[in-house]
Amino acid sequence: MKKVKICLLLTYEGVGGKIFDKDVIEELKKIGDVFIWDGKTPVPVFCKDADIIVTSWGSPKLDVSILKVAPSLKFIFHAAGTIKTVVDPELMKKGVRVSSASNILGRNVAITTFGLVLIGVKKIPWWNEYIKSTGNWRENNFLLTYTNEIGTSTVGVISMSNVGKNLVLLLKNVTDNILVYDPFWTSGDIEKFGGIKVEILYEIAERCDVIALCTPFLKTTEGMIDRKFFQNMKNGAVFINTARGKIIDEAALIEELKKERIFACLDVTDPEEPPPPDSPLRKLKNVLLSPHIAGIVNSGMKDIGVFCVDEIKRFIKKEVLVNEILLEKLDITA
Repeated sequence: MKKVKICLLLTYEGVGGKIFDKDVIEELKKIGDVFIWDGKTPVPVFCKDADIIVTSWGSPKLDVSILKVAPSLKFIFHAAGTIKTVVDPELMKKGVRVSSASNILGRNVAITTFGLVLIGVKKIPWWNEYIKSTGNWRENNFLLTYTNEIGTSTVGVISMSNVGKNLVLLLKNVTDNILVYDPFWTSGDIEKFGGIKVEILYEIAERCDVIALCTPFLKTTEGMIDRKFFQNMKNGAVFINTARGKIIDEAALIEELKKERIFACLDVTDPEEPPPPDSPLRKLKNVLLSPHIAGIVNSGMKDIGVFCVDEIKRFIKKEVLVNEILLEKLDITA
């Protein structure tokens, strides 16, 4: 019986080695013959007769032409988030099933966002800056006025994405005041996770003390958090973006931040990362910046490899895949 041929179409140096360390590779070898790309061999040559292809950040894009050299290809696992940069939807139409680690990334981003919600409510980053820069203690009346407890604060979650779902589940352990905006989810489904659906996006801005943007970046979501949204935010409110910079009007956010009435925690920026040296975001005291680390870094990388092995095993055993990417939902998936 022919052994399954698994092609890791990613450069093993750097990130690839962190995801697929020796332990994970050994587990893959128990499933089939494993081949690791050198980054130089032409993709059609490397993937010849592949049954399963694994991709990740920086992998070359696969289209239907790969089926000419790998007619038995039935499964692609993307060991990263969005598949849109590496898998042509036409392959999915030809019956090639696809799964990814977006759920693993989503869980980690949600945990990071949860942490930002907690420290945002207490205004800890800004107390830290105030104490160190002034030599004072609790004398900042504005900060003191808007330093609150999570249980009595209203938290807004924009989108029940992988991140949003996990975040709501975390939040329900500490508060019942979770408002959720997602036009694709019903009130009943959101309530099962612990949130309360709002129909109008701006209601999140008007009612919430802390707002977490968890929306996937799509053509339809680009710029959706606009000037009106930021202008409608409550005094002392905190805006958290661990999604993508292009989903917000960054200039409008900066304009409102300069009024020193709201706060922001930004893991992503636009139009570029990192923000240029002269960006106001680097100088505004009411902004907390992190260098796009909300997702998996370093020690967490192996989680992706372990999930990859488990998902491949499920595919081979014809079991339900945990995170299959469905063609009919691709237009609303990051």
